[in-house]
Amino acid sequence: MIMNPNQNDHTTLIPSASEFKSESECEDDNKYQKGVKHLLDSTPERKMKKLPREFVLPLPPRPTATADLDIPLVDLAGLTQPHSRISAVEAISSACATWGFFRIVNHGIEVGMMSEMMKAVEEFFDLSVEEKMKYASDDVMSPVRFGTSLNTSKKHSRHWRDFLRHYGHPLHISPQNPPNYRIVSKEYLERLWELAGGLAGAISEGLGLPAGYIEDTLIGDGLQIIAANYYPPCPEPDKALGLAAHSDHGAITILMDNGVEGLEVKHDGAWIPVPHAPGTFVVNVGDCLEVLTNGKYRSVEHRATVNAERTRISVAVARGPNLSTWIRPAEALAECGAGCRYRPTLYSEYLRLQQSSTTRGKTALHAISM
Repeated sequence: MIMNPNQNDHTTLIPSASEFKSESECEDDNKYQKGVKHLLDSTPERKMKKLPREFVLPLPPRPTATADLDIPLVDLAGLTQPHSRISAVEAISSACATWGFFRIVNHGIEVGMMSEMMKAVEEFFDLSVEEKMKYASDDVMSPVRFGTSLNTSKKHSRHWRDFLRHYGHPLHISPQNPPNYRIVSKEYLERLWELAGGLAGAISEGLGLPAGYIEDTLIGDGLQIIAANYYPPCPEPDKALGLAAHSDHGAITILMDNGVEGLEVKHDGAWIPVPHAPGTFVVNVGDCLEVLTNGKYRSVEHRATVNAERTRISVAVARGPNLSTWIRPAEALAECGAGCRYRPTLYSEYLRLQQSSTTRGKTALHAISM
């Protein structure tokens, strides 16, 4: 059960019957519910030789890195100058339309702040299992949640991942430990709120809409959610994934990592590795933005791979609508095409649908397509 972050009282949401599991499913979950880091730490000398069968996934061969094919790079300094803003807006628009992903430089967030946030996240995952399990929950809508594998507690093939998710806005609700986490994350999330707002303005202009359109009609005073992901070394990385192919449920996601590569983006049917670039963020279009643009900008599937030697940590911050917002195509964009491609949907319903999926991909978006 959760508190609705859009309410100031203690109203709760009751899990549906479909969220309750059988006894056998609970036994399977209990075996790994403390996370893959704990599973690895519990192995003598942390030398796990074989991947538990629950984590083995039917995977095709991994892609070979393509030197001449990478996600677009956008210099945000261009947005601050009248003579260069048009070209910067065009670069963002092109990236959203062709890739759904782009990297940004000169974004205004100091490298020191990025490092401090990454350190705080790492310290959280280094806490005792007992401390982290204080935030364990089967409810995908919980405002602070520690978990493992996919977000849902429904039975599924497991993934080599532990995660921490919590709200940054409208309420900053975060773990009590490590001691500095709440202070560091609050400042970091406030800065990324502003950064996402600037990107939303540029994206609006690129669509031929007023600069404030996305803020005013979609994300405004909506949700900000952070998802910190921990992918420890995996004994058989070619048989597992950290996170299966999926698109993001919000409007705009801004991601950084600890320098260990593992992000792959689906582009023209192929999985393209995204190399790490110090001091940059990776930005991607979310499902809500695809809906608003009536499919002009598409949320793109991406996934996290794992390796046998190094822990990868990624920190993704998403801005999306208020839970009570109806997501729908902008009238101006729907009129230009063959009508609305998506039916109006309450964001709280969409969020629960997307986060509860065991098949991932873009199944939730397909469910509201017309």
